[in-house]
Amino acid sequence: MNKRIAGIDLARGLAVFGMFAVHVGPDPARTSGLLGDVMQATHGRSSVLFATLAGLSLALITGRQQPNVTSRDYFKIAIRAVILIALGTYLTLLGTNIAVILAYYGTFFVLAMPFLRLRASWLFGIAGALALIGPFVAILSKQTWTTWAGDPLEQISGQGVLQFLLTGYYPAVTWMPYVLAGIALGRLDLTSAKLRMTLLTLGPVMAIAGYGGSAIAIRQFGSRFAPQPLSFEWLLEASPHSNTTFEIVGALGVAMFVLSFSLYVAEWIPTLVRPIMAVGTMSLTLYTAHLFAIAFLTAEGIPTVSMTVLVLFIAVSALFATVWLIGFRRGPLEYGLHGVTRMVPQDTPPQQPRVKSLQSTR
Repeated sequence: MNKRIAGIDLARGLAVFGMFAVHVGPDPARTSGLLGDVMQATHGRSSVLFATLAGLSLALITGRQQPNVTSRDYFKIAIRAVILIALGTYLTLLGTNIAVILAYYGTFFVLAMPFLRLRASWLFGIAGALALIGPFVAILSKQTWTTWAGDPLEQISGQGVLQFLLTGYYPAVTWMPYVLAGIALGRLDLTSAKLRMTLLTLGPVMAIAGYGGSAIAIRQFGSRFAPQPLSFEWLLEASPHSNTTFEIVGALGVAMFVLSFSLYVAEWIPTLVRPIMAVGTMSLTLYTAHLFAIAFLTAEGIPTVSMTVLVLFIAVSALFATVWLIGFRRGPLEYGLHGVTRMVPQDTPPQQPRVKSLQSTR
């Protein structure tokens, strides 16, 4: 059995806390000082970190450095995708003001399957190509299509195949670079000190290139009016969820830095960060639970956006995850997902042709 890499759980736990900050934390536009900067840093980048780690997890369960993908693996990933799409659609129906990402994740898993046998170099190359082409395709798609009346998911929740692939909040055409880069990272030796230092250095360089490059491009080529999401001038943006090449490069750089930082910290001070790692082991459970909590608070007329609510969400999730892991290996929903995929039968090895002995041929 593959040994679990604690640093990945730590990075995923930080992504969960970042997601809480986006959904219930103070509005960065109305918060000054260091707190405002921290709140702003979580917007867009937490979900990108999740997507990158989702791709990395796909690599870990399909051979790590040596891709070994079987038909059973494909079937298990497809089942996970269907469950995530169904759960994401259901959570969207709760009526919160949150753009639920789970159904998009399910789509990403399906689209990632053809690439699981590739090595890191190919995956990085394809991710880079999509980062360049995807934003153009997204803008053209939004100019051409607004809805697909024949999609039952879109009729139910307002989010269907068209949104998942091209026009939604997390469209695959601009988010698959994160997933493919994550798979590529999972195909590398994450225990290597050299690789970790490379990511620790390359991440900030990419962040500066993405966000700094956007600022320079806007100053040099942008108009004095704010660009509209459907205009090609929008491609100069790097704001959260702008889904441009600049944002993809910058946000992926942040994700790589957080991953490398987490790999180090999980080894240096494992006891201090254990509650965050515990949260990372059950991100699906806590993501679902926090949406139910927001829906409940909203229905009761209780404000859901404040520093108090954010601290409460972080504290309760860390406490629950830490206590739960004393007796269990996975979170509640993670157990359910694991149990369903375990029902997939093992691959039957091909039978070797029977060779007659010399005596039987005489």
